[in-house]
Amino acid sequence: MIENKETNFSSQVEDIDVMKGGNLNFGPYVAHYKIHQHLLEGLLQRGDKSKPGSGNHNLAGIIEDQRGYTQEDKKWFIDHFQPYVTDYVESSVKYSGQQVDYSKPTPSFSTKFTLIDLWINYMKENEQNPEHSHGGMLSWVIFLKVPDLEEERRNYKGKSYGPGGVTFHYGETSNPTWAQHSYGYMPEVGGMWIFPAQLRHQVTSFKTPGVRVSVSGNLFFNHPNDTSKTLEEENLQKQNMDFASRVAQNIKWG
Repeated sequence: MIENKETNFSSQVEDIDVMKGGNLNFGPYVAHYKIHQHLLEGLLQRGDKSKPGSGNHNLAGIIEDQRGYTQEDKKWFIDHFQPYVTDYVESSVKYSGQQVDYSKPTPSFSTKFTLIDLWINYMKENEQNPEHSHGGMLSWVIFLKVPDLEEERRNYKGKSYGPGGVTFHYGETSNPTWAQHSYGYMPEVGGMWIFPAQLRHQVTSFKTPGVRVSVSGNLFFNHPNDTSKTLEEENLQKQNMDFASRVAQNIKWG
């Protein structure tokens, strides 16, 4: 005869030793910022002066007008972009739970960088940027102009994130439904996303007449001892960071 004993589940739960802070922040660190108006306007003005189509041959996008910035524009951008890179590196270290002594810098945790390339996209209706990744170590996208797609999105019946949406992809699509392997968002003017260069992402086309203007680029990190900033440059970067308002920390992948 089999004896059926009732299990006291509550007593079992009490015996479990729960590790405080035991969850793992696993996956690429993706940060969302709101850039200052002077950086937005400067990128737009300098981009409008660039030669139309000058960046098309190097890029994956199915976009007619992609332009490269001049060397002078890139130098200007580096000075204004450095505070965001510094914040990204320091925040990603906290996200991963690593302990770093910044008094003993190493190449793995350097905030000094070399700009590989910088370009501006003028994306019109029916154009798109298929799933792709970038070269280098870190990449970003900054949105300078965004068309009104509210009506088109309201009428959208598809399964993707929808017209004009941007989606990051990470990991295997066979993951359980509760494990997120993609993240989609609608761009907003002044929004910037910084992410690891190898993270796959795509931009969905839209049909509403209009132009969406965005700036992207890639960088790799230097050894901390390779370059040094003057006091004047450090003060400029601090002033720029005071204006920069960070609006989100990271995407929860798992």
